[in-house]
Amino acid sequence: MKKLKLKALSHHIPILSDEGILFIKAQIKEKNLKTMLEIGSAIGYSSIALADDLESITTLEREVTYHQMALENIKAYHKSNIKAVLVDALEYVPDETYDLIFIDGAKAQYERFFNRYKAYLNIGGIIICDNLNFHHLKQAEVSKGTRNLLRKLEKFKQFLKNNKEFETSFFEVGDGLSVSWRKDETTNNIL
Repeated sequence: MKKLKLKALSHHIPILSDEGILFIKAQIKEKNLKTMLEIGSAIGYSSIALADDLESITTLEREVTYHQMALENIKAYHKSNIKAVLVDALEYVPDETYDLIFIDGAKAQYERFFNRYKAYLNIGGIIICDNLNFHHLKQAEVSKGTRNLLRKLEKFKQFLKNNKEFETSFFEVGDGLSVSWRKDETTNNIL
């Protein structure tokens, strides 16, 4: 994994931090999660890092070059429980449900991803979102495009905080993570 990490960093390909991987592994173990849908494969780093902890992973990537690299890396690391799909995540229709949905794709689309895939979350499952702090950039210090992205991420965090269907906790892990659990509508307890 060290070689794959160095390759990603040298090519400026964003990957999940070591701290983030350990945090998600702990969530998988604590909650006995078996299946994962990942939105945003990049080169397959996080799926490969988590593959030994899960029975199956479906990972989605829309960029052809990244998808090809992910396929090569998955094969090189002998992770037969990972299914990499070349698709825009806003168009993918799963044929199964998952214990863990990991959102790490286009940051401006997080709310759309969350709403699209929450129906595919198993009872007792969780949705984890990465990069919510986006390098702790300040709106006054960045370009207009980045300012818009930061506003969308802030809006998404408010969406999570105000969501009546899910209970969400935020963690200062890596570049900021959230973990969302579906509530039981009748009791307001976490399922």
